[in-house]
Amino acid sequence: MSNAHLPPELVREAALNHRLMLDHPERRVVTVSESRWGELILPAPDERPPHGAAGLRIVLFASFEFGYMVLEAVRAYAREFSDRVQLVGLVTDDPVNPTAHIGLKKRVWRYMDRDEILGIETAVADRALKEGMPAYTGEIKIVGFHELLASWRPDAIISCVFGQVIDASIINRPAYGIYNFHPSDLAHGFGAGPGPAEDLITRHATSTVWTVHQVTEGVDAGPIVAVSPPINVLDQSGTLPTNPLVLYDKLLEPVGCLAVCLVDALAKRFAAGTPGKLDTLDVETAIPADVRVRMQEPIRADRHINTLPRFEPATLAPFR
Repeated sequence: MSNAHLPPELVREAALNHRLMLDHPERRVVTVSESRWGELILPAPDERPPHGAAGLRIVLFASFEFGYMVLEAVRAYAREFSDRVQLVGLVTDDPVNPTAHIGLKKRVWRYMDRDEILGIETAVADRALKEGMPAYTGEIKIVGFHELLASWRPDAIISCVFGQVIDASIINRPAYGIYNFHPSDLAHGFGAGPGPAEDLITRHATSTVWTVHQVTEGVDAGPIVAVSPPINVLDQSGTLPTNPLVLYDKLLEPVGCLAVCLVDALAKRFAAGTPGKLDTLDVETAIPADVRVRMQEPIRADRHINTLPRFEPATLAPFR
């Protein structure tokens, strides 16, 4: 379908589509049956994965800066180890569209202005498309999306900051499981749901962790696979910042390391021909010493950093 002939229900996607088509006019926008918002965006013909059709097939459910970092990390791993994994699809939030049912008033998007929201959504989708991955921004609890996901044939799904509740038909599809990254201490009952930063502020916490867990139909309720080392969330005066975006900037430190560790473990399981979910994940060796030091340092920023995070390729060294 030509981007110049969008149906009326996609008018609200115009700003995103304009940005995504600027340098790649041959990208295509497709409606997905029954979805009340969003769309499927297909890469241009010259946007093809730099790897062959081999290895674990991964679909990402990701948005916001955390999700962008996971995408960057998994992308780097796929490029470095082209025989181990394939990135076959991205599903992302559509916070620019006010009709999207992703909890805009309850989640991180409410702290950001429209320009930054549009910039992040564009960056996530654009990065996926450049890797030859189709990007979907619509509704997931519909037959149309279930059929799309079936066509992607994922072996595993990785989620990080995704605003829709994932249903059983999706959870049960990948043979190697579906995993979520959540920035709170779920093992001790803290921070489940859309406001982990608010939980830290309410509890006057001094540190927090990332939890990697299997996905179930309960929100942030699946079995825990791994917990990161503690992250200091106090500033240089020993105070917990009240701006959630400042807290989230600090929590970015270990995200790429954790994502690569998870993908590597799943890839090894796939290569061994052993399907089934990961029950545990050893993240100790995946986090370099310099990252651990930064995790323990106080927060130095007094305002939100609105530049996109960068994945450090040296993080891949332990997995070579």
